[in-house]
Amino acid sequence: MTPPARRNLLSYVEDLPRFGPREAFLWKDGARWRSRTYDELHRRALACSEALVAAGLTPGDPVLLQGPDSADWVEALFGTLRAGGVAVPLDPESPDDLRARIAERAGARLLVSPAHVAPPPGVARIATGSWGAGGGAAPSGPSRPAPDPGPDDRAFVMFTSGTTGDPRGVILTHGNLASDFAPIERAYLKWAPLIRPIGALRLLSTLPLSHMFGQAMNVFLGLGMGLTVVLVPPRPLEVIEASRRFRTWGLFTVPRLLDLLGAEVRRALAASGRLDRCLARQRRFASWPFYLQAPLLWPIQRVLGWRFRLIVSGGARLPEDVDLFWRRSGYLVVQGYGLTETAPIISVSSPFDRNAGSVGRPLAVQEVKLGPGGEILVRGPNVTPGYLGADREADGEGWLKTGDVGEFDARGHLSIRGRLKEVIVTSEGENVHPGDVESAFAGAPGVRGVAVLGLPLPRGERVHAALLMDRGADPTQAIARANERLLPKQRVRGHTVWPEDDFPRTATGKIRKGVVRDRVLALERDGAAPAGAPGSGAAAGSSAVRRLLASLARVGPDTLRDDTRLVEGLGFASLDLVELAAAFEEEFGARLPEGRRGEATVGDLERLAALATSAGGGPGAGAGARPSEGPPAPGGPPAAAPVAPDDLVLEGRGSLPVPRWTRLWPVRLARRAIEECLMVHFVRLYARPRVEGLEHLRAAAPPYLFVANHRSYMDTGLFKAILPRGLRGRIAPGMTTRYHRVFYGEADGGPARRAKEWFQVRLVEFFFNAWPLPETAGLRAGLAYAGELMDAGFSILIFPEGRHVPGPDMEAFRKGIGIFARELRAPIVPAFLEGTAQVLPDGRYWPRFGRTRLILGPPFTIDPGADASDATRRIEAAVRGLRPHS
Repeated sequence: MTPPARRNLLSYVEDLPRFGPREAFLWKDGARWRSRTYDELHRRALACSEALVAAGLTPGDPVLLQGPDSADWVEALFGTLRAGGVAVPLDPESPDDLRARIAERAGARLLVSPAHVAPPPGVARIATGSWGAGGGAAPSGPSRPAPDPGPDDRAFVMFTSGTTGDPRGVILTHGNLASDFAPIERAYLKWAPLIRPIGALRLLSTLPLSHMFGQAMNVFLGLGMGLTVVLVPPRPLEVIEASRRFRTWGLFTVPRLLDLLGAEVRRALAASGRLDRCLARQRRFASWPFYLQAPLLWPIQRVLGWRFRLIVSGGARLPEDVDLFWRRSGYLVVQGYGLTETAPIISVSSPFDRNAGSVGRPLAVQEVKLGPGGEILVRGPNVTPGYLGADREADGEGWLKTGDVGEFDARGHLSIRGRLKEVIVTSEGENVHPGDVESAFAGAPGVRGVAVLGLPLPRGERVHAALLMDRGADPTQAIARANERLLPKQRVRGHTVWPEDDFPRTATGKIRKGVVRDRVLALERDGAAPAGAPGSGAAAGSSAVRRLLASLARVGPDTLRDDTRLVEGLGFASLDLVELAAAFEEEFGARLPEGRRGEATVGDLERLAALATSAGGGPGAGAGARPSEGPPAPGGPPAAAPVAPDDLVLEGRGSLPVPRWTRLWPVRLARRAIEECLMVHFVRLYARPRVEGLEHLRAAAPPYLFVANHRSYMDTGLFKAILPRGLRGRIAPGMTTRYHRVFYGEADGGPARRAKEWFQVRLVEFFFNAWPLPETAGLRAGLAYAGELMDAGFSILIFPEGRHVPGPDMEAFRKGIGIFARELRAPIVPAFLEGTAQVLPDGRYWPRFGRTRLILGPPFTIDPGADASDATRRIEAAVRGLRPHS
């Protein structure tokens, strides 16, 4: 078979219906997982194309694309190409001023983005996903004839520079990309007869869609092969969870994440006592075929799941030790190499090549050779025709200078050995232009000059600034000011105050950065640690938290202040925060959930560490716990207010035991029979309930997040007795862990106590379909399981007061409900309960006859970017507003 003839990229859109109902994408939306099939993606992409045409898009017009990674983003890309536009992808965190300058530079007049992203002046915005599902199974397409761009027509303008200076846009044509993908599609088709009987292949991806490598793997090649791409946040624990949940076959990622994932696997092995044995087996069976290594290293295999086999790494050089760890664990490892300018792939290694370090043979579509100094030169139809307003960097014969140093072995395989250019390649595979970072220091008080360098880390380079400072000026303030203007990948991680009056310069006045770099490294070796974060050394101290932060950020502990922020102050990027969380848990026994972790300060982390230490490292540590109040009841509260900024919540070690067994069909069948034959009649007999507001449920589709005041143990039974039959059978109430701290690992207790609590918890889980909702620790684990329940179609019921309040008043809701409402992305149905405290008051084990009422309010949603406290106040006001006045 030969690959599809692709004159342009529109053939990828036209091919989508081939895979019909197969899932194209799965992606994380808060605590929920969403999915989209190939048919849906096709219809919605055409609907997006129509929306763009209606907004005035004409062939050749640029369209800015900004937003989180999701199927909606891919539809916006395909819709742009289908309408004849030129896609201009932006980083999801691009600030307003950068977006405005790129729009001006590209001449863009349309932006596709979420509602919170402000369009630049003169640019109209189309809200992401607003085009809907399209009109039926066979869309008619745009009102005017669909364009048929030629190979030389522009498809993308990829801006690779940063937030300051003149944005630099790489032009990529339809022919550039189609020619680059053709050899890979041709190679895949050789194996297609063996793969096709397996059916849909699910592969994880942490690659961002705003980057060309991410688009190549997640969109064009992935969809062209009929894969199901699972877009997962670049955090090791989430990768592991998603791999197990969706039984994936492999992962597209960058070296830094692969390194952190390996560390998480080793941490899991160490906890089970199997690490040394596995590492010894790796060495012993290093030369064996992967299919024999896998069963021998089953403790590693079970971490990611038994199907998981393939790892594709790109964006930066894969360190040899990381490469060998995964190869020797029985996995197939593929390394890719390329640039945005080469659309983007230059070479790809074979998964069956067991030699680490090579990026394989160059794709046949292009020519690759080594120039002076070993620089890799590329020429071919995949190479960009140039930049906006400028030609590409090439010699007289059309060879693109990559700036990378490489070498070929006897088999013709390419290996990357280093860099010639000044461009800094971070450990996350991001390119940082020193000039952009230097421009961020413009106007900084006391700064006479700056030279930005890339200093080596074991897994890449870190951004470092050498500063010429006026006498008495504070360099840390200048660093903080610059970092506020930079993207996460660009932020300065360390700095050195240059000890002389000026930098060494050439005869033309250019800074000799090689000399500056050698001098800075020498100063570090001699023990003069460079500063890297705002703060005065005297007051900082050298606590364990500061020593940990200093080692990760490569700064001196005495340079840290209480108000030093992890992102602006220390320049931590997303994977730096992941590494910090793993190290923090290892040292202090407490987990830092992602939330708004980047907004935390040094002082916040010290307070969390102190809290964990004072509680002995147990997961029950924290403020806000209430005294025990009797036997268990479903519908417990979310966690108390976090102890760090907004969502920085203390979590304990280990996993929260969640009752997935209650969703097995025999258990569900038995529970539904008990509910309909006994519980419904029992509650209606004694409580004589009346429900108001059922019509509001028609305004939104389930699953819902029911939020109610809490009067009695009868409250949950009321929901399960008087709501419509199809809904009441799929309600899952949150259950406080307060009464079962031994079972949930929040307190010590003997075997008898543990057995008693085990029995009580299992009864409540079975009869009520309840799930644990921790009060002080493990909130994120409870939230994750609530999302899993909603993904399975269950509505969630939560009582945020946290205890029974007989009435007539209500108590303030706990802040955790705001976090749940924001992250679950579901319609919130406020509810008010009345009379249940009289039917079954605290202290009674059998109800008495009475009258009760359940009032449902109109459903509403919480914006994903809302503050948790504001969301809580809004939900509480909605519930209070239902309270009868008489």
